[in-house]
Amino acid sequence: MMDRQELWLALALLFLIGVGALIARLIEARRSGLSIRLQVFIPLAATTLILSAAFAVIVIDRFTDRASLFARRAAEDEARVVAELVERALDAPGTTLPQAAQSLQKTRVLQAFAHSSIDTDVAILDASGAVLLESGEADPAVARVAGWARLQKGGEVRVRKATFGMVQLMSDVVPKVALLAFALAVASAAVAILIGGAVAGPIERLTRAAQRVAAGERQAPLPEPRGREVRALTVALESMRRELEQRHALETFVADLSHELKNPVAAIRASAEVLTEGAADEPETARRFALRIRESADKLQALTQDLLSLARLEARGVAAAPEPVDLCLIAREAVDAQGPTAAARRVRLELRALPDGAPVRGDPTWLRRALENLLGNAVQHSPEGARVLVELAADGPSWVASVADQGSGVDAAIRERLFERFATTRHGAGGTGLGLAIVRAVAELHGGRAQLQETSAAGSVFTLSLPRA
Repeated sequence: MMDRQELWLALALLFLIGVGALIARLIEARRSGLSIRLQVFIPLAATTLILSAAFAVIVIDRFTDRASLFARRAAEDEARVVAELVERALDAPGTTLPQAAQSLQKTRVLQAFAHSSIDTDVAILDASGAVLLESGEADPAVARVAGWARLQKGGEVRVRKATFGMVQLMSDVVPKVALLAFALAVASAAVAILIGGAVAGPIERLTRAAQRVAAGERQAPLPEPRGREVRALTVALESMRRELEQRHALETFVADLSHELKNPVAAIRASAEVLTEGAADEPETARRFALRIRESADKLQALTQDLLSLARLEARGVAAAPEPVDLCLIAREAVDAQGPTAAARRVRLELRALPDGAPVRGDPTWLRRALENLLGNAVQHSPEGARVLVELAADGPSWVASVADQGSGVDAAIRERLFERFATTRHGAGGTGLGLAIVRAVAELHGGRAQLQETSAAGSVFTLSLPRA
């Protein structure tokens, strides 16, 4: 057990550490500005500290005054008792005040009265203030209080008492009051920290979410708002994010579209110019340039259809079926739809479905479109006689549909932006660069994820993960 001095030393040390940490934080805040936590903590903590100190000072002062008052009244009561004894001695005929004082001294009444209290000094004084009789001792180095009682025939009785009792009382009371004030200050500081955290926490979470959005996380969720003001701020940030995404998406769309339309339009224009300059008179040359115009027109048509599909998907989202749909059945339909293309390229399609099915919630049309796009890419990049494997499996709370081909792998230069618009390595083979962008949009709108799981010279594996129904 620590004694009182060690306790006070420990409390003082803790206080100094806290003050030092606060000062260091304030010095650091001069460069970056005060945080909301400090803006809440400093006024509350300072106000409570001042109030606690004032409370302690007032309580100690009141205790001191009250203890002094009690000691003075006790001295006055004792002085009146001695004065009554002196008055009785003066009642005898012809007795003077010095004689009455001596009679009390002889009977040792005064000594017994003085010795009944610790460190009490009792004295009888005449009308001029001269001490006629004094009994008991009071240490002059110790603070004392005095009580007086006047005698009817002149003179007075003085009782002086040392304040040992008051000192003892204050030694018991002051530490407790100081400890209570310190505990109150610490509790208020803790409350100030909690209040500052309650105010700053939602703002800090919103800031981190905004930073993730700025870093490119399209689906970064904003934290659940608590409180009317934070809810309004969250709604404003979400609205601003949608507006910025739409603006950025429009700018990117226009830039990418102009880039993709440039080649087929230029091919059509060049072929038309050649034909108008006389190539139409040569049947073979005219046929060759007409086929080039047709190929460019077909590419424009495919590009337009994919752009419309992607725009409709991002604008309207997906309409989930009222009942869960079977991802295995959708995968089987996608395999059947790609069968003729695979047969033409002599690529074998293989499906490994789950016997109990894979129920998901979503739009079966868009889910089939996403799987068809993955299968179409796999068939296009697989050599003759290769196999494309479609496999469905469970992965925790999700169903995973994987499409594995035996192609030469994905070029490293395009892996990072593989699921972006117009990212493709087969412009000359009829690719629009929108297939995987549609796959990603479908996956995200269904709460899932599309990714390139692995790629090498032996082939690539694409996965589509969707939450279970």
